[in-house]
Amino acid sequence: MVELIEFVGIKVGASGAFAAMNPESLLFSPIKIICLVGWFYLCLYSIRRSDNSPLVSNRYRTISNLGALIVGPLALFVLFVADVVKRIHRREMALTEVPQFCLDTILSKPVRIKPTGPSRQPEIELMDTSGRRFADVYSRESRQRTEAQEVVSYTENMVLTAIKSRTTDILIDPQGEINYSIRFRVDGFLRLHEQLDTKKCNAVINSLKAISGMDIAEKRRPQDGSFMAQTPAGQIYFRVASSGVIGGEKLAIRVLDQTRGVMTLSEIGFEKDQVKTLTSLVEQPQGMILICGPTGSGKTTTLYSMLNLINFNERNVVSIEDPIEHVFPSISQIEVNNKAGVTFANSLRNILRQDPDVICVGEIRDAETAQMAVQAAQTGHLVLATLHASSNMAALVRLIDLGIRPLLIASALSVIISQRLVRKLCNHCKGPAELSQSQMDFCTQNQVDPHRILHAQGCGSCGGTGYYGRTAIMDVMYMNEHIRTVLCNNTLAPGDLKQKGDKQFHATLRHMGMKKVIDGMTTLNELKRVTSTLE
Repeated sequence: MVELIEFVGIKVGASGAFAAMNPESLLFSPIKIICLVGWFYLCLYSIRRSDNSPLVSNRYRTISNLGALIVGPLALFVLFVADVVKRIHRREMALTEVPQFCLDTILSKPVRIKPTGPSRQPEIELMDTSGRRFADVYSRESRQRTEAQEVVSYTENMVLTAIKSRTTDILIDPQGEINYSIRFRVDGFLRLHEQLDTKKCNAVINSLKAISGMDIAEKRRPQDGSFMAQTPAGQIYFRVASSGVIGGEKLAIRVLDQTRGVMTLSEIGFEKDQVKTLTSLVEQPQGMILICGPTGSGKTTTLYSMLNLINFNERNVVSIEDPIEHVFPSISQIEVNNKAGVTFANSLRNILRQDPDVICVGEIRDAETAQMAVQAAQTGHLVLATLHASSNMAALVRLIDLGIRPLLIASALSVIISQRLVRKLCNHCKGPAELSQSQMDFCTQNQVDPHRILHAQGCGSCGGTGYYGRTAIMDVMYMNEHIRTVLCNNTLAPGDLKQKGDKQFHATLRHMGMKKVIDGMTTLNELKRVTSTLE
């Protein structure tokens, strides 16, 4: 038995020694393992080259990778030969350059060739009025480049947020000596965006002043400037005004968004019959269309809508504005600059020598401007103008106060439009309103279905306010024979005329507003907010 075990052990030992002497006979010999690992890495290298090769379309890239995994270096060789032949055929490489190209290809790191196409445009890029980038302008004013980059990034994000929020004004003002507040005016109401410490906010103010062409060192004297932003939708302009206040420096930025386009009269809130009548008045060769209301009542928006109805190819249109809020490429627009002597009166006097068909006056502020605008409307020009007045009749009284004779007003004026803006309900969150007993009685007396009265609730789309956008309620007064007779005969005193006009305007505004409330566009509280100031 022992001999048998010794014999077997000798045989086994002899077999192990024989196997060590002949490694090719083993299943997992070192040579086979080295060859297997080498082939595996060659396959991976082939896949990498195939995946990044510009010769393989994205559509067939998966099939190419599977082929490279199976065939290995043969696929790499085929792709390499195809690339060399293609370059020689296009005369991009000579035959003598093939060896060097082979060596460079082997040693180079595979880089994916991205498909050619339009590069992604940044969401916003601030520039000064000459087109220089924000970072280039502010880095010259700041000593610490890293800090300047952080300020530029924060300012660009703040302006971008304001644009996305439909902001019309950005207000940066000190709250004591520690903090500054940044507020956005959206739909006529201010919203707090953020509060910053004084040091960081002063850097933001300096950056905005630098890009606006203002003096950073001057913090007490009021200054004006402007800058613009390039976005994928187009260019947006900003007008900046600074002034020294208690606790620091205040900055007010007006957003002049060119990308929103010009609203139509229907989008503003005019009725169909009003749109039809106003369109016919704009087509007339002469007369005056006067738009009235307080600051922020949408006068300029209505003015631009009427300008957009004019055929610019057939009529010579010249406008005087302060500031120019929307650029019309086909008309001549003059911006008021009091420092340079460019006023409404001086510009209007010069415009009358330029053979205009239509004259647009951004605002009638003084007696000279009013006198020339009325005379232009009488001498064969169509005049579109705005005036600060509480109602239609108050606009007539205002013109009389500016020294215009009632007879001239009666012969020059075609229509007066007095308007206010109410916020529109958000379509995502508006719901039925819970009415009080007095409101229910009012609906019953006026035969209004109370279930059609809606309420603002608030959601993420409207910023929790319940309102999104605004619409106009207006009183349109056409100059008929009765009104002209009253003006010519001077049968009413200016005070009585204004009081009577304000009462009539208040009733008309309430009526127009209730129609929008019943249609589910706004709320009773919003209508009360706008009309209560007239009482």
